[in-house]
Amino acid sequence: MQNATFVITTARSGTQWLCKSLQAIFPDLLVAEHEPIGYACAPKRCLRDPAASAALRAEPVVQQHLNRIHDVLRHKSYIEVGFPAFAAAPLLAAEFGTRLRLVQLVRHPVRVAASIVTHRWFDPSQRDDIKADIALAPTDPGVRLLQHYCEQWPNMSPFEKALFYWAEVHLYGLEVRDELPAVPFLQLTFEDLLADSAARERLAAFLSVPYRPAWNDAPAIRIDEQRRVTMHTINPSEVHKHPEIVALAERFGYDVDDIRERLFRIRYRGSWIRRTRCQLKRAFPHVAKILGH
Repeated sequence: MQNATFVITTARSGTQWLCKSLQAIFPDLLVAEHEPIGYACAPKRCLRDPAASAALRAEPVVQQHLNRIHDVLRHKSYIEVGFPAFAAAPLLAAEFGTRLRLVQLVRHPVRVAASIVTHRWFDPSQRDDIKADIALAPTDPGVRLLQHYCEQWPNMSPFEKALFYWAEVHLYGLEVRDELPAVPFLQLTFEDLLADSAARERLAAFLSVPYRPAWNDAPAIRIDEQRRVTMHTINPSEVHKHPEIVALAERFGYDVDDIRERLFRIRYRGSWIRRTRCQLKRAFPHVAKILGH
């Protein structure tokens, strides 16, 4: 029987790499997609809200997407790897029944949060669709486990807010595993998928596909079409201001201090030349043409 698998994860957790790998290795057995309907699943609005989920099912873009998945299942299994569908687990259980599978894909919280900072999710000038549909906040009705962040939220850095997002998504993933015990559930870390063939074997078995030799080559292929840097300083030690997030990271096997600071700065922060160029562009817009867009 063909199955429909969805991933519970955050943004910036290796979903592009996973999707491209599955597409390349199992085109005859799986249809793998990454954010096929963008942010239409609206997790910020639908998290733990049955009424909002029911309304979501009735929206034409979502309805057409689910109907298309049913068509795919006539011939192949389906896996949706993008992050926006994480809050739709109850809707998906009702939609696909015994065909549903869920994978919780976790990545190191400090790296996820730093990458989200480079995408400016929690900047005042963030995109409207991020603000309305994606970037969780403790004031959202569906946020229950970390509501106590409301008081400190205005004073938290964008990095800390991104850590909150990481924690809330994965706490919800653990909740789904307990509340939907009949749904097959697999928990993996992105780091293990890259470093450990046993993790890739577990995923292949979970998806009911054979382990093919190409899986051994996939970790060497870097895929990130949204790689960015930030002009702002990111202080990874801020994670220690939030012991519940540290504890959750440890539950998934992470040491939050396992960060090589120099490489971290190189990866997530723009060079002084790029920072100077951006500052000049903001201060003197008329020189943009000289400096380049």
